[in-house]
Amino acid sequence: MNLKFALIQATYWMTNCVFFNFLVLLLKDFGYSELQSGVISMVGTIVLTACQPLWGMLCDRAPRIKPILIGVLLAGAAASLLVPFGRSSVVCTVIAVILLSATTQSLMFLFDTWAARLLREGVRLNFGLTRSCGSFAYASTAALFGMALDRFGYGIVTPAFVALSICAVAAVAVVREPARPAASLTGEKSNADFSPAVRRLLSDRRYLCLLLSVFLIFFGSTGVMLFYPLRITELGGNNAIYGLAIFVNAASEVPALLLYRRLTRHFSHKTLLAAAFCSLALKIALIALSESLWLSVAVMLLQAPSYGVYLSASVQYVPEIVDARLTYTAQMLIGSFASGASGIASNLYMGVVADRFGIRPAMISLILFAVCGALLFVISNRGVKRQAN
Repeated sequence: MNLKFALIQATYWMTNCVFFNFLVLLLKDFGYSELQSGVISMVGTIVLTACQPLWGMLCDRAPRIKPILIGVLLAGAAASLLVPFGRSSVVCTVIAVILLSATTQSLMFLFDTWAARLLREGVRLNFGLTRSCGSFAYASTAALFGMALDRFGYGIVTPAFVALSICAVAAVAVVREPARPAASLTGEKSNADFSPAVRRLLSDRRYLCLLLSVFLIFFGSTGVMLFYPLRITELGGNNAIYGLAIFVNAASEVPALLLYRRLTRHFSHKTLLAAAFCSLALKIALIALSESLWLSVAVMLLQAPSYGVYLSASVQYVPEIVDARLTYTAQMLIGSFASGASGIASNLYMGVVADRFGIRPAMISLILFAVCGALLFVISNRGVKRQAN
């Protein structure tokens, strides 16, 4: 099972990388301004925000997740065929981004949640090992694809995306997933109806504080990384150096994912999540303040204690504080705030501020949001601990 899930993670994150990681550069190649790029990215994140919780709700209700994943991946491959027409049509660009955000990109946290569910059901699976394969594959693809774009141009994006999507479908298809009773089939009252489920989750103070913390921190992170490739260009870099930076960024997650199980022998998931948030705030600050090309690349090493730890800690912490029947909905709602709601606000904010004041001043302003998010989680959980005592 470890090998099968490693292949799933690797092929999915390679697919995700070749389009979404280079989206801003693709739009620049198409001739769009920074403001237009920010607005188009914002449209995609609006769709992502809406779709992630809906996929989570569907998976909470479905007896098997595999057919959903395969269908969504194939739909994303079909949608990518619109991308080449974006060079001459803004409408095609917007439609392609909407469809790809609703399909392929929306699955980014669902694979992790699927693995966590199988672990709780007794399936022998090393989450850190399999997820680290996804990070390493993403890192390698970023570096190699950046060089490929410099040599062959952006016309290779769609063929690469389709080919990798098919590989991801094949990887998912070989997994034997044990069926579980669906609420609609057993006659049980469903807890996964969307509105009641969300209201129930938001009534929990710990979950609400986590959600707000995620929003603020990823508002800063999404904004910084949105224009990071353009900042690399400002500092004298190119696609190859940007690809190297993303390689360092993603590869740094691997040791954190592999060592996470050992860390839990000494620290709780909550403590590790707080440390990850603080590390991510530090990373955002250093990227924003850096005036050196190679320092901007080296800062990507902080992905290990920040997002690398966050990946495992969030997946393990959320089931500790929510009803087991709402796990998928809770995880995907967190995901929609991390990559969706925060992205909507951040893309619009960065598009306007960067267009008016420049990329670096806009990045610097994001430090405050990230610091507030980290402090909110730390302070709110101190309160919970005191109450528990």
